[in-house]
Amino acid sequence: MNYTQILKEITDYIEVSIKEPLTLDEISNKFYISKFHLHRIFKFYTGRTLGQYITKRRFQFIGDEILEKKDLEVWKIALKYSYTQPQSMNRVFKKYYNCTPLQYRTTNKKVIIQEKLNILDKETISLKGKPIMDISIDFFEKQKLYGSIYNVDFKDFSFDQEKIFEYIKNKYLEFQKNSEVEIIYYISIFSDSTRKEFGIFTDKKLSFKESFEVPAGLFATLHYTGEKLYNSLNIISTDIQSIYNKGNILPKTDLFEGIQKFSKKDILNNLIYIPIEAN
Repeated sequence: MNYTQILKEITDYIEVSIKEPLTLDEISNKFYISKFHLHRIFKFYTGRTLGQYITKRRFQFIGDEILEKKDLEVWKIALKYSYTQPQSMNRVFKKYYNCTPLQYRTTNKKVIIQEKLNILDKETISLKGKPIMDISIDFFEKQKLYGSIYNVDFKDFSFDQEKIFEYIKNKYLEFQKNSEVEIIYYISIFSDSTRKEFGIFTDKKLSFKESFEVPAGLFATLHYTGEKLYNSLNIISTDIQSIYNKGNILPKTDLFEGIQKFSKKDILNNLIYIPIEAN
C-alpha cells in the first residue's frame, strides 16, 4: 500500500473540508484505511497526530479570516469552523497565537502556526547524475525469497571496491541466466569495514536450497530508471534521509540494509526498498 499517495489525498481533503468537524473515524472510513494504521502512519510521516494537524490547520484558517474579514464578528467565524462555543475557541486560539482573537486582529500581522503539509509525491532525485528516482512510503507483508547468500571477506579483494562491485555483479548475472527466474531480488544484508553479506533471490522456491525472509514493515520505496546499482545502497540510504528532512525517519538496518528488485520483462524500471523506522 502506497501511504505517500494516501497521505497526499488526505491532506488535500482536509483543506477542502476544514470547516467540517473532521474526525479520525470519518477520514479512515473515507480512505479505506484502519484508524490504527492511519494514526500510526500519519504521526510516523509528519511527527504529529492527525488530530493535532487538523486543529492547527483549522486555527490557521480562523486566524487568517480574523485578519482578512475585519467587519465579521469573531463568534461568526468560529461557527463557520464548527466551534459552537466561542469561549472554547478563544482558549485554543490563545494557546496557538499567544493572544485573544480581538488582540490578534489589532496587530494586523499574520502568524503562521500550521502550513499545509507538503507530502512528497513523486519526488525526483538523482544519484551522482545517474538513475532518476521517485520515492514513496509503503507497508509490506512478510515475504520469503529463495536463492543464494554470499559472504565477502574484504581481505580477499585487497579492499578494492571495484573488484567487490564486479563480484556482486557477476553473481547477479549468473543468477539471471536461470530461465525459470523472472523476478530477481538483490539484498544487501550486512556490511562493515571488513566484510559484506549479500544474497540474490527470487520469489519462487524452484531448486534453491537457501532462503531469506523479509519481515513485514514500513519501507521507503524508490522507483528508478537507470543502470542497476548493485552495491550502492549506502548512498541511497543517505539520500533517503536528505529527502525526508523532517528528523523523524531513518533507515532501519538491524535486519538488512536494503533490497533491489529487478524484472527481466522490464529491465529499465527497477525498485529499491529500504526498511525505515521513527527516529
